[in-house]
Order: sequence, then structure tokens, then C-alpha cells
Amino acid sequence: MYDQPIPPLTRATTLLLLCLLPLSVLAVREDVEQPVNLEADSVVFNKQAGTAVYAGRVEISQGTLRITADRIEISAPANEIQSIRAAGRPVNFRQTMDNGRQAVGKAELIQYLVPQKLLVLTGGATLSQDRDTFSSNRIEYSTATGELKAGGSTSTAGTQKPGRVRAIFYPTNKAQ
Repeated sequence: MYDQPIPPLTRATTLLLLCLLPLSVLAVREDVEQPVNLEADSVVFNKQAGTAVYAGRVEISQGTLRITADRIEISAPANEIQSIRAAGRPVNFRQTMDNGRQAVGKAELIQYLVPQKLLVLTGGATLSQDRDTFSSNRIEYSTATGELKAGGSTSTAGTQKPGRVRAIFYPTNKAQ
């Protein structure tokens, strides 16, 4: 454990916050203008390698956004952010959308692959807004195209394992 205060946030941490919830609805617009608060038991920055690791009860907040994880790793060699990885049992996030609804999600691992603009949730991944819920062992979301893919999980050999996707949607328009 380190006795020194955690250094100021990097651009990568802010990017993580902006990328965790880019789903089909917009977060409260004022959130991105709010200060980012981060607490962790420890942090290790390696400027030469371009890495930052926050560990132990990591808590991040910015406006209505709340993220909790056991560990967050940021890879930014040559000051170019390549990936952000949040791990936990599970990683949890919650944010209020512009429409006032709560968006809630969790997964054992959340990765944002910056060059690919790809958000990947694995291990009991769940996304919810109000009563609508989407869950799978693996959920991929392209922040560039808005495409969402779910199902199965990729093994270390790159092969697909069978998996199920579950979605529950409640009608928004009632019969008259």
C-alpha cells in the first residue's frame, strides 16, 4: 500500500468513464463536465511503459456515473491509449440517463479496446435500464457503429464456447 496520495487522473481514466456507458441512450450531459473522483487502495504508474494500475476497492465517480472494480489497468504506450481493463467480482457501473432512467451494468471483466472502439463485457455480463435487461456471458459493443453482439465466450484458443443470450424488454406503448 502506498502512503502518497493518488496522482491526478490521466486522460485514460477519463476515457474509461466516457466509454463504459455509450449504449443506445445518452448519459446526463452534465456528467462529462463534472470532476472525476477516484479512490483506490493503491496505484502504480509506469511512465516509461505507459501503464497505470489502480487496485483494491477502486471507486470512480463523475456526476451521476459510479463505477466499482477490484482493479483497473490502463495501457498507453507512447502516450497513445490502447486499452482500458476493469476487473472485479463483478465490476459494477450505474448512471442516470437524460431521460431520468438508471442504466446499470456489471461483468467480471470490462475492456475498452481504443483503436477498435470496442467495449467488451465478459463473465456474467448484464446491462439494464429500468426493467429491460440484456445478459450474456459476453457482450460486445462498438462505440463507432452502435452494433451490439452477444453470446458465448472466446477461449484462449480463439474458439467459441456455446452460450445463451437473454433479453427481457417491456413494451413502452400500451394497448388502447
